Amino acid sequence: MPGRRGICLLALAAILTGSLAAAATSDAAADLAAARTELARLQERYGDRHPKLIEQQVRVDELEQLARTAPTEPAEFRAARVELAVMLTRYAENHPKLREQFARVQAMEEQVKLVPDMPGELLVAHGDLAAVNLRYGEKNPRTLAAQAHVAALAKYLLAPGDESHELRLARAVREELLGRYGAGHPKVVEADKKIAALEAAK
Repeated sequence: MPGRRGICLLALAAILTGSLAAAATSDAAADLAAARTELARLQERYGDRHPKLIEQQVRVDELEQLARTAPTEPAEFRAARVELAVMLTRYAENHPKLREQFARVQAMEEQVKLVPDMPGELLVAHGDLAAVNLRYGEKNPRTLAAQAHVAALAKYLLAPGDESHELRLARAVREELLGRYGAGHPKVVEADKKIAALEAAK
């Protein structure tokens, strides 16, 4: 049986989990409301059969479904799934852009299963890596750059500690720039200054 401290920690974890789920649900509702507002605007402007209107209706339909079936999904994953639904109406089955979006959504889904509260920036980076890898192959410089981006974000955003999200992102950016340009490059120096300012503001 856990002691009093353990019980308190479990209760706090449950509260935080509930708060995150509530925030995600609120985000989903806000996305749906915004999509509906845009749909109404397009209806006034274009009528019933304009391609933009049809695509926006697909967005609304997909967001409505996700609000029912997966209300706590990360916003970035939800956006990728909605974009895939729209692209399915726009492109043929084997179109490169559609295949890339399938790869992006699949990669993001796998990451959500592994780490449900994965930071959005890292989730998007995993999806982008899958899409770039599909288009260019594993050895292409763009794929290698996407891999480095994922690695830097994972190193700092998933690390234990109480540093702010902004500071963690700044450290990840600095590591990428250092690998790309080397020490002393103006972009690396600027990144160092930003980190120092964030550290001083803690």
